[in-house]
Amino acid sequence: MRVLWPVAGAVVFASLVAAQAQTVRATLVYGAPGSGPGVNFSPKGTQVALTDLAANEALPAGAVRPAKRGILQVGPDKSTWIPVLVTADAAHPADLCQLFVDRNRNGNFADEAPPVTATPTQNEKTKAWWSSFSKIELSIPYGRGPQGDIVEPYLTNLWIVRDGETAPSVLRFSVGSWRQGTVKIGNVEALVAVMDSNNDAIFDAEDMWSVLGAAEPDAARRVLTIAEARDTNRLMFVKTGDKELVLEFRKLSPDGRALDFAVVDRPMTKAADRAPDDMLAPERSRPRATTPFVWQHANLEAALAQARAKNLKVVVDFETTWCGPCKQMDEWIWNDAEVAGALNAGYIGVKLDGDIEKALVKRYNVAGYPTGLVVDAAGKELKRFLGYQSSKQILDWLGDKR
Repeated sequence: MRVLWPVAGAVVFASLVAAQAQTVRATLVYGAPGSGPGVNFSPKGTQVALTDLAANEALPAGAVRPAKRGILQVGPDKSTWIPVLVTADAAHPADLCQLFVDRNRNGNFADEAPPVTATPTQNEKTKAWWSSFSKIELSIPYGRGPQGDIVEPYLTNLWIVRDGETAPSVLRFSVGSWRQGTVKIGNVEALVAVMDSNNDAIFDAEDMWSVLGAAEPDAARRVLTIAEARDTNRLMFVKTGDKELVLEFRKLSPDGRALDFAVVDRPMTKAADRAPDDMLAPERSRPRATTPFVWQHANLEAALAQARAKNLKVVVDFETTWCGPCKQMDEWIWNDAEVAGALNAGYIGVKLDGDIEKALVKRYNVAGYPTGLVVDAAGKELKRFLGYQSSKQILDWLGDKR
C-alpha cells in the first residue's frame, strides 16, 4: 500500500536578493485515495464518445453485445491515449457493464487483464441505470527524462448512464488522483498539492494548486480541499511568525513531478485575497423573510392556472438535488426579506427537478442549474437567469420590466 501523506519533497532554493523573487521547486508524487487524507472534490466528468464495435469484430471472452468502443484522451499526445471497450454481459444484456482497458495501446482488448465489471443500479428518482467503474489506475507515459522513461500512474473513475432502452453512446470519467509533496520555504515547512482540473493527465497552468503550512491545524487534510485549492492564477500564503509569505505560481512539469513557485512581495494577505470568494458574505447580514414565498413543486400547469386566475406571472426555478448553487439560493436568496417581498407581490412560484422534468427541460432549453425563468400565464418565457444569483441580482432581474 502506498504511503500517501506526508511525502518528502525536494527543493531547489534560490537566494533572495533585492528586487528578485525567491524561487522554490517542490517535487511532487502521486497521491490517491487510501488510508490517508484525500481530495474532497473532482472535476466535472469528461465525455467520451462511444461507437458500436463492428459486427465482424470478435468480442473478448465473456463479453456480450451491445459493445461500444471509445478513447480516453489522456497524456501528452495521441500515442498516450487509451482505447476502451464497454460491453454487456450475460446477466445484464441491456447495460454496458463490462469495461476492457487497452492498457498496452495495441488495439487488442483480448490480450488484456479480465474486464472490470459493474453491477448496474437504478436511480430511484430518474429511473436511469448507472454502471460505475471506480479506481481504475492507468499508466501515462511522458517521454524520456535524464533517468529514463517517465511513466506515472493516473487514477480515474468512469461511469455510464442508460436512460431508456438503447445502449448509451457516451461514457464519462474524472480523475481520482492528485500530486503532492512537502517543501521548505526558508525555515517553514509547507505541504503542496496539485489537482488536474480537466481530466487530461497533463499538468499545467490550467490546473489547481494548494500550499499550506505544515504546522497549521489539520493541514494534511485541508491542503487537499476546495476550501484551500485555487486556480494557478491565484496566490498562496504560508505563515512565518507574525508574517505571511505570498506565493505566486510559476509552472508545472507536464508529468506533475515538479511545481515551481516564487515568494513575491505583494501587499496582500490571505484573508483579503480570499474574501471575494465568499459569495454569501453580502447575504448573511440581510434580513430574512417573515412571510416566505411559497413554492409549488413539480406542477407547472397548476401554477399557470393560478397565474391566469390571479393575473400574475410565474417564476420557474429549475434545480436538481445535486446542485450546490441551488441549495445556496434556497438557504440565502429565496428567503431574503426583500426578494420574498418582490416575489409575493407579483408571482406564483414553481420548482422543477431537472432530472425528472425532462420534457420541460427540453421545452425551455435548460442548459445548467439553477436556471430561473419568468413566464407569462400561458407559459411563454419572458426572461431567464443561469447560475447562482445574489439577492441584488435577483431583485434587479425581477425589476426588469420585460
